[in-house]
Amino acid sequence: MRGARRRLAAAVVAAGLLAGCSPPLPPATLAEQLLLVVSPHPDDELQSWSLVTGRGPGTYPVFVTLTHGESTTKCAPEELERTLRTGWGEREPEPLPEGPGTPSCAEARLDSWHAFLDEATAVEGWRETLDDLVEGEVQVPGVAAPATTWVGESGARVAVDGGDGSLTPQVVDAAVDAVLGLRGTVLPDLPLATVVGAAYTNDSPGAGRNRAADGTCTDHPCEGDSRYAEYEHPDHWAVREALLAREPQAWTCVATWPRDPELTQRRDVPPDVYEALMGLGGEVEPGDPESRERLGAHQRAYGWLAFPRTYWTPTVLPVPDEAGEPLVMSSRQSFTCRRPA
Repeated sequence: MRGARRRLAAAVVAAGLLAGCSPPLPPATLAEQLLLVVSPHPDDELQSWSLVTGRGPGTYPVFVTLTHGESTTKCAPEELERTLRTGWGEREPEPLPEGPGTPSCAEARLDSWHAFLDEATAVEGWRETLDDLVEGEVQVPGVAAPATTWVGESGARVAVDGGDGSLTPQVVDAAVDAVLGLRGTVLPDLPLATVVGAAYTNDSPGAGRNRAADGTCTDHPCEGDSRYAEYEHPDHWAVREALLAREPQAWTCVATWPRDPELTQRRDVPPDVYEALMGLGGEVEPGDPESRERLGAHQRAYGWLAFPRTYWTPTVLPVPDEAGEPLVMSSRQSFTCRRPA
């Protein structure tokens, strides 16, 4: 039913365009300002949540994922069998991915993205689900496939196929411009209040998880801090570099490590909201610490993508675990911000 409703909405929009009609009118909304949340992959949104939460109906959120996340090894059938735990509360993605780089992997990740946003935005009082949104398309310069848009009265979502693992600052920049250019047509014509990059980064000199083959930094300085979660994914750096290089039209912030020399803002996700997103219950199977019941929206929707455990470890700060693996979904979040001149 859910998929059929989305296809119907898309067909209605397409039919209007083919008939030479005007572009769809923007939805009616009570919002007074627009919030743009930009993520490299479908599962990074929580890294921005301290700047998303508590804004209420006066804010119209637009969540943008810049890739479909199709390169993840979690899409390998044997890996999915190891990590997906529906009996412990995780939601099975639809369709089941058939391997990294496959269309089914991209579809599964976007399906989980929608499931998370359905629940997480309800926590914030934005109660539209995917079934309530009208589907369309927008072309992003430099990206072959059109981006898909889903638009409603309380918020919107945009999925750009910018290439998982090969995202560039130029594509990030073009995607932001394309989305903002929809205001007054597909999106409501609202002033832009905040841009948030849900793209945590930390590149300390002594580590090197996602660097070039020779172990050196790629196109960013090795100025991070090994006390915090080491995360150097190039797509995250592309978001950071693009957003911070733009002439800010609004308050613009990108997630970063807690001792970033350019840090300007620290915010906490309120405990009740963090619990609603990252909460875990007791052991479903006594004696198995991995079997904690998945209660939070992030745990349920994205459980099959969790690392380094089979669930996402709640943490106050983004830190390495006992094995040095990064725990990046923290409740206390740090940002490098820019303000308009």
